[in-house]
Amino acid sequence: MDIRPSEELAAFARSLYLAMGAGDAAAVEAFYSHNPHAVFVGTDDEEFWTDPEQHNRDVRPYWELAGNVVTPGDLRAFESGEVGWVVDRPTFRLADGQQLDTRLTLILHREDGTWRIVHSHASVGG
Repeated sequence: MDIRPSEELAAFARSLYLAMGAGDAAAVEAFYSHNPHAVFVGTDDEEFWTDPEQHNRDVRPYWELAGNVVTPGDLRAFESGEVGWVVDRPTFRLADGQQLDTRLTLILHREDGTWRIVHSHASVGG
C-alpha cells in the first residue's frame, strides 16, 4: 500500500474550514458524503450520526452562522488510492468570542472523482 502526504487533501481541509466560517451551510455539506455507510462523531456524547442526512440537518445551524474562524493547528493529510485522511488540531473561534481547541480526524473517499468525508471524529481538548 502506497501512503503519501497529500497537499490536495490539506487544501481540502483548509477549504472546509473557510466554508465553516462563511455562513453557507450548503457549501459545508458539499464536503460530506451521502453514502449510507458514512458515520460522523461530534464533540457531544449525543453526536453520533449513522445517517448522513440527519447529520446535515443537526449541524446545519452551526454552519449557517457567519463569522466563525477555523484555523488549522497541526494539519496532516495523506492518501492511498481512493482513500485519504486528515488529522488536525484546529482552533474554532466562534462569532460570539468563544474559542474551542479541537482534535479532528477526517476520513475521505473519492466519489465520482471528488473527495468526500465518509467519517469524521471531533473532540474538544481539556
